[in-house]
Amino acid sequence: MKQKPPHTVEALQSEAFMEHAIEHHRGAVLRLALARTHSATDAQDIAQDVFIKLLRSATRFHDDDHLRAWLLRATHDSCIDLHRQAWRRRVETHEDMAAVADRETWDPAIEEVVNHPVWTAMERIPDKLRCALHLFYVEGYGIAEVADILGCTEAAARTRLHRGRKKLAAELARLEAAGSAPASAHSTAADSNDPTDPAMQQTAY
Repeated sequence: MKQKPPHTVEALQSEAFMEHAIEHHRGAVLRLALARTHSATDAQDIAQDVFIKLLRSATRFHDDDHLRAWLLRATHDSCIDLHRQAWRRRVETHEDMAAVADRETWDPAIEEVVNHPVWTAMERIPDKLRCALHLFYVEGYGIAEVADILGCTEAAARTRLHRGRKKLAAELARLEAAGSAPASAHSTAADSNDPTDPAMQQTAY
């Protein structure tokens, strides 16, 4: 049964609504922002921006699924805006982030992603493919929902998943050879020709 937010009037007028949204969906916003930007700092900035947009939004949400999808679309759009603007920081590798960021300030949702062995492979996949994989395998969305959040056709979403899975398998194989990734992750990614194979969820962070 779909969970309903405690208050479905305009978010601008509802503190309870905002508390619910942050408590239940901030982790998903942070994970997608991190998958898109590679930067823990940028991900946290984007999350703040997204929830400010929600606070100012007059959208009436039908249920919690509607709210979550709205937040992830807003996250995706904010990531694109960040990419286009001059204030975007350089793309950081996992090692860079560990060296320059104060990890004590990281949100647990970011720690969960960055510490997962598959993250190193995921961050080397092109942004569009990585976001499609993340939404499908990590957040659990179907093809139509992935397409809606990313603003593309279902055919394009399916293509991104197919290409992303192939690139992920290649990266995992390379990391496995270097001793940096578990063999099970590579075999799961490589065995199926179906880009929407639920078994791929085994590799999700």
